[in-house]
Amino acid sequence: MSLVYMRQMPPNLIAFSSREGKNLFINALQQGTMECYFPLAEQFVTQLHPTTCGATTLVMVLNALKIDPEVQWKGYDLQLCFYRIWRWYNEENLHGLKNEHLEKGIDLDEFKHIASHNKLAIQAFYHTSLFSQQYPARSQYNCQQQCQKLDQAFLTAKLSTFQYCIEAASRRNNFFMIINNSRKALSQTGEGHFTPIGGINLQSNMALLLDVARFKYPPYWCDIQQLYQSFEFVDQDTKMTRGFAILQKQHTYDSKDPFSSHQLKQKLDSDEVIQEKSLAILMVYYLFSIINRIEINKTQLQSEEFLQDLESASFIDSQLCIQAVQNQPDLYQLIQDFTFQYPDLNKCISILLCNVLKGHKFVQIQIQEEADFMRNILGI
Repeated sequence: MSLVYMRQMPPNLIAFSSREGKNLFINALQQGTMECYFPLAEQFVTQLHPTTCGATTLVMVLNALKIDPEVQWKGYDLQLCFYRIWRWYNEENLHGLKNEHLEKGIDLDEFKHIASHNKLAIQAFYHTSLFSQQYPARSQYNCQQQCQKLDQAFLTAKLSTFQYCIEAASRRNNFFMIINNSRKALSQTGEGHFTPIGGINLQSNMALLLDVARFKYPPYWCDIQQLYQSFEFVDQDTKMTRGFAILQKQHTYDSKDPFSSHQLKQKLDSDEVIQEKSLAILMVYYLFSIINRIEINKTQLQSEEFLQDLESASFIDSQLCIQAVQNQPDLYQLIQDFTFQYPDLNKCISILLCNVLKGHKFVQIQIQEEADFMRNILGI
């Protein structure tokens, strides 16, 4: 068997260290869309085994977010004669990761599950062609906690939603995106792969991929639309399409939301090129937070009862609110992609959004609290 030292970069991709790659980086820095790069670059590592790209990608995000694993790692204290004094994440001490995951790798759904065991809030999305696939149902995860698989549909995202999410992740240093795509779709060798996103260049519509298989490919720039198309390829093990996930630290939401966006909104509003889509970018943070609040039972915004109360309290006709959001197709699609599994949530958010944008105050405490939560994230 012949040994291989790295692979040739396909012509459709741009090496990060090339002259063009450096220019893309400099330009993206000026655009403010490389905020996620620096914490990830500080923790950039090569995957331990050819099958552990998912685990390594997760480790990079966890250490970039400075999350304490609360387990020993390595080190030796000469005074105490005690081994492994340091706590730090690596591929072998992830909570919920099994030996078989290291041997065979993980899929996007398993990635999401393992991430949730390691103090991360996460939402995963598949390519929209997912529902045309016949994939087997999973009733239980294989972990020590014997976690039950929730009986809910997988989320899918259209290209516009992916574009808003990747820009939202690129504009913060505490909110990250990872992708699970097909290498073949990018003219690379291999099959599926996990990679952290290190930022985007809006002018060139390209994303920086911090490839953890550094023995194979260095970091590179890729066209964002082509990247989205690489999610359409089916994982032959799961029979599902591929996709992406957005992540941040888990929060209790007992105090102010971590996504307070006043400063970011000012930056977005000062840029005429992106001013029209600034609301949608900020809505990514809001929608991410709302879904996570629902999952930890911190809000009833998704309930039919809340919708009825909100419709009665709204200062604007509910149907007009819904129509106003539908008149912005990409924004409406973004909300729909996030709220797919909650039939009434899309309506609630549309009505609440219209009232918040108009500056209306509600008498009902519960509704006003939700309005304040949205207002804080949108920076209004």
